[in-house]
Amino acid sequence: MSETSSLKGGSKASYAAIAHSSDEEVGHSHGANGSGAHSHSSHGHSHGGRSPDVRLSPRSAYARGDAEASKRAHDAKKLHEEGHSDSGEYIKSIVYGGLDGIITTFATVTSVAGADFSAAVIVVLGISHLFADGLSMGMGDYLSSEAEIDYTASERKREAWEMEVNMKGEIEEMIDLYIAKGVSETDARIIINTLAKYPEAFLDHMMVEELGLLPPEADQGFSPAKAGMVTMASFMAFGSVPLLPYLIALIPGLHMSAKAQLWASVVATIFTLFMLGAFKGKTVEIKKSAWWRSGLLMAFNGTMAAVVGYAIGWAISQLMELPPGAG
Repeated sequence: MSETSSLKGGSKASYAAIAHSSDEEVGHSHGANGSGAHSHSSHGHSHGGRSPDVRLSPRSAYARGDAEASKRAHDAKKLHEEGHSDSGEYIKSIVYGGLDGIITTFATVTSVAGADFSAAVIVVLGISHLFADGLSMGMGDYLSSEAEIDYTASERKREAWEMEVNMKGEIEEMIDLYIAKGVSETDARIIINTLAKYPEAFLDHMMVEELGLLPPEADQGFSPAKAGMVTMASFMAFGSVPLLPYLIALIPGLHMSAKAQLWASVVATIFTLFMLGAFKGKTVEIKKSAWWRSGLLMAFNGTMAAVVGYAIGWAISQLMELPPGAG
């Protein structure tokens, strides 16, 4: 029997009984002053019949700093954007794979160019790294994501078992966590004992507060295999940018000097890095200026990698006394 079925089964009544007995311990402290009951009617608000703008969402309202728009969007129950969208689950894979791909290939190009090797060496090494590293990155993302999901599921199973054998102890642990956050013991007991009447919700809450793990259900739309494919595709797509000038130069009748190919690769790569960083910053939307700051930081990161690669390639070629155009 799974932990979910056992929680929904006969033990649910015992959980409620434990929580109810704990409620009675603190319930009398609120009976005298009457502070346990609150009326929320005074907090209701009306928008005077104004229909909400269907284009608004809590997320866009936040980006604009528009509090009224946020209220209208929530009142219209346009809450679907606040969850994790399918595309949002893979932003990390796109950015991580793309950044690693373009910088890895860019460093290869500049280091080989610094050693003054031929363009053929750059193309061979660049394409080889592109496919080999892309496959490795994709597999790494897939395996790490699957391991994380398996770990979360095993921890949830363990917490469910602990609830069955020592529910009162789990309740006390959660109360202690709330007290550590600055919640009074009385309020902490009311919150946790109320939540403990609903075993599934209590278990999910324990996963977050006690272990810092989202429940497996939160990632139901996430696929480790898809994440791995996205990482590999992003790595290869962005990683091909530094190689484009060298590949274009292979077209019959089109001639480019080694310096022109290198500078074309530098310009294309730095521009792409900036756009990739701007995409990350725009998606996160922490600040209005986040997109260009993120773009500049990523472009700077790539530039530094290229400078280091070029310098090391040049230094090694000098130490080994390699002739110009070797390879």
